[in-house]
Amino acid sequence: MIEVFKRIINSIIRFFRSMFNGLRRRTRDLPGNPDLRIIGARRSGKTTFMAALAYWPNAKPDSPIESVNPFDDDTARLIAMAQDILENGLPFAGNYPVEDLSQLPLYTLLIEIKPAFSLGGNLRFQVSCREYPGELIEDLRNRSTASRGLSNYLDDCADGSGLLLLIDGTAKEDRKYAQAFDRLKTELNIRLTGQGKNLSSYRIAVVFSKTEQGTVWIHRYDIKKFISLKFPQTQNTIQKWRKEWGCSVNYFFCSAFGMKGNPPQPNVRIEERDREGTRSVIDRPQYWRPFGLVAPIYWLHTGKDDQRLRKMED
Repeated sequence: MIEVFKRIINSIIRFFRSMFNGLRRRTRDLPGNPDLRIIGARRSGKTTFMAALAYWPNAKPDSPIESVNPFDDDTARLIAMAQDILENGLPFAGNYPVEDLSQLPLYTLLIEIKPAFSLGGNLRFQVSCREYPGELIEDLRNRSTASRGLSNYLDDCADGSGLLLLIDGTAKEDRKYAQAFDRLKTELNIRLTGQGKNLSSYRIAVVFSKTEQGTVWIHRYDIKKFISLKFPQTQNTIQKWRKEWGCSVNYFFCSAFGMKGNPPQPNVRIEERDREGTRSVIDRPQYWRPFGLVAPIYWLHTGKDDQRLRKMED
């Protein structure tokens, strides 16, 4: 009788152990396919951001990001360009203004993130991103000289589900960004309310690129202080935007090229510096490890700020 009881208990244990292991391995797909828009000035690094995100090279084994995979031909071509151009230490050519926005690629990625705790499976989500040429910032600032295609870009932007504003963290163009974003707020307000959309459900991620650069790197643990010191007018514009719409805003640091060595040094070769920011290419492709790229994408999709995705190389 005792042996029979032991066999029953062992069977129950094996059953629950099997269920537990199954739960741990099961990948959960997040619903929806956010359609994001990326806006930034020339040389802010929009195309490089997307290329590094899609390629996602040299991920550490303990990275919270399981994988980033292309979902369409445009994204596959972007990865091929990253391999051919970026890995050879050449600059990435950005987009040029077009009147027919169907000519601009819409990159779609499938991103899988590891669970924060051992219990539970990975999270997987699909996201689409379209980046606009940097000339859009100038058009937003200068109404009298704005291109004829500005209205088309703004119409398309209003069709997106969220907004990623990419700013070169080394730039000295605070006033320019503030003016452009203030106009963008007004134009999107007209379009979104005209479509009957709820402004309070909108999400805006403000992302500072080139974080590997020393003037940004020293503030990596205090992004609020960095913004107050370097981009106070932009900060005021974004805060006003959030207050008027009642929408969600979050700030992020990122680097498309990352760091190298110990102590860490920027894994880039500087080609030019000016008020618009820093233009650089990757220095050691074999150590290419970007950081901070997934964090704003994940937040724009879920509204959740996963601190693991913000981790930088120290």
